Amino acid sequence: MKFPGPLENQRLSSLLERAISREAQMWKVNVPKIPTNQNVSPSQRDEVIQWLAKLKYQFNLYPETFALASSLLDRFLATVKAHPKYLNCIAISCFFLAAKTVEEDEKIPVLKVLARDSFCGCSSSEILRMERIILDKLNWDLHTATPLDFLHIFHAIAVSARPQLLFSLPKL
Repeated sequence: MKFPGPLENQRLSSLLERAISREAQMWKVNVPKIPTNQNVSPSQRDEVIQWLAKLKYQFNLYPETFALASSLLDRFLATVKAHPKYLNCIAISCFFLAAKTVEEDEKIPVLKVLARDSFCGCSSSEILRMERIILDKLNWDLHTATPLDFLHIFHAIAVSARPQLLFSLPKL
């Protein structure tokens, strides 16, 4: 196993700085809304995130896909007031966008299969229409630093600073 030297440490620091900068550009203050039937509540958001986590396993996708889908959903919900009846369509559209961004081409679920097997309650055309709305509201910018990105960078920094950590942990 090759352990990173000073040059690799600089690269990791640069990655971390870029991720922090990117998040700072995208970050919006979450203003708690008074829950009504007209906007999505935090508990409804949490339920749909759990549903997306199950879909990630069902379709055997990367954890980065789920992390990006969650981030896109949160960014979209911070931008617009969404009616709860559209939440599943918004979430599955974010999930499909994330899959197309992160996954290998052959791993991206076919849209009709995704719509059918996810039981989202919307058609392929509705998902595509919502996808376009999401892209417009997010200015077609899907690349954002996710919490998983930060975990990967912190892990790499920790291992580069203390390579013996790898040998002190039981083999996984």
